[in-house]
Amino acid sequence: MNIDLFVTDHGESGLVIDRPLPEMPSGVILDAETNTMTLEFSETEETLHLNIPVEEEHKEKLLFSPRIQVAMMEDGLVADHSDVSLLYLNDPYGRQFGDMAHTGRGQRSILRFEQFMKRCTFAQAVHRADFGDEGSVGSVLKGVNPKSLQYSPQLSREMAMDAGPRIAAQIEHTISHAPGPKGPGGMGGSTTSSGRRRRMIPPPGSARKSRDDDDKR
Repeated sequence: MNIDLFVTDHGESGLVIDRPLPEMPSGVILDAETNTMTLEFSETEETLHLNIPVEEEHKEKLLFSPRIQVAMMEDGLVADHSDVSLLYLNDPYGRQFGDMAHTGRGQRSILRFEQFMKRCTFAQAVHRADFGDEGSVGSVLKGVNPKSLQYSPQLSREMAMDAGPRIAAQIEHTISHAPGPKGPGGMGGSTTSSGRRRRMIPPPGSARKSRDDDDKR
């Protein structure tokens, strides 16, 4: 199993795991002293210590991000996702470790994860099962652009359902802000603050052109 850390310029972070696990992590712990991360699992009460330290620059970003997204891949598709708590050990800013009870409160929004991956500007390996395996050196996405990830049929359906209300709201917004009916003569009109209709003045020369046309007749 291999895991990569993805980070955006705005301090958002996420972990992508290259194969499904028996359960999604319920929380992630960052040890600010060793720069290493640990995945916590609520059902099995097990932990997975990641074996590659986070780069110092990006550790600082993680220390100001209380949530982290976690996704699992299967056959080249994103198969599962959760947005979980990010807790800290040896926090240089003196905050408490946090209540482990909150690690079980994962949230899932595939649309949010998709947008996060499109904003990513940095990625690094944070866990490799076999350092001697040349095939594990590259990204867990295996050359796929983070902006072009494909999703399992189940997650694709969830994305469509999540997007439905948003699309309907966008359509309603467009209709409510559409221009009103045009005034007499096909010219647009507007309403003043007093509620009276205000006639739009035609462009210069248009009235003269109309009179010339009448004279020719």
